[in-house]
Amino acid sequence: MPLDSCQDFLRSIDASEAEAERFSAYDAALVETSVHTNLVARKSLPDRWERHYADSAQLWPLLPDNAENALDFGSGAGFPGMVMAIMCEERRPALSWTLCDSVGKKAAFLAAVAQKAQLDRCQVLSGRVESLARKKAYDLITARAVTALPGLLELATPLLAIGGTMIFPKGQRAQQEVDAAREQWSFELETVASQTDRDAAILVIRAPLRKP
Repeated sequence: MPLDSCQDFLRSIDASEAEAERFSAYDAALVETSVHTNLVARKSLPDRWERHYADSAQLWPLLPDNAENALDFGSGAGFPGMVMAIMCEERRPALSWTLCDSVGKKAAFLAAVAQKAQLDRCQVLSGRVESLARKKAYDLITARAVTALPGLLELATPLLAIGGTMIFPKGQRAQQEVDAAREQWSFELETVASQTDRDAAILVIRAPLRKP
């Protein structure tokens, strides 16, 4: 059943009162900022609770139990990174999130939301994800609507901790992207059907290794 409102979405994730307040503040900022900054496609705003919020929240059960620090790069409007950071604030406070975007206006938006929502375990970085390489290793890396899988592996693998997990929501070309990536990479793959788009899939990747 499509989610048409904030309340529909909050019920779907069994949100607490604090989570409801955080998501309401997040969405108010998203709508206001979208007037002058291209955070998401404006035509997608009327369907945002299903297309963006729920699409991001479905990653929740896929988060590895042992993850302590996560990176979401190319975060844009915060999907899925900000959604995950809000859900983790109460439910998994030991898991911290770093959201990274190369566009200054988008990073500033994310930082403002994190501050307004009082997310103590969420850090926002403005810059290219390549600049993070060798500075820190992350147990979990996510990215949505950034680039095709071969490019994601190039960007994310140098930042992935040993034993870490990558989670990438993908559209109808998911299998083609996997096939292309396997030409240059070996990796463990779990493909999870999307709950918000029957033509989409979520790729859960571990142990990526570039082929010689």
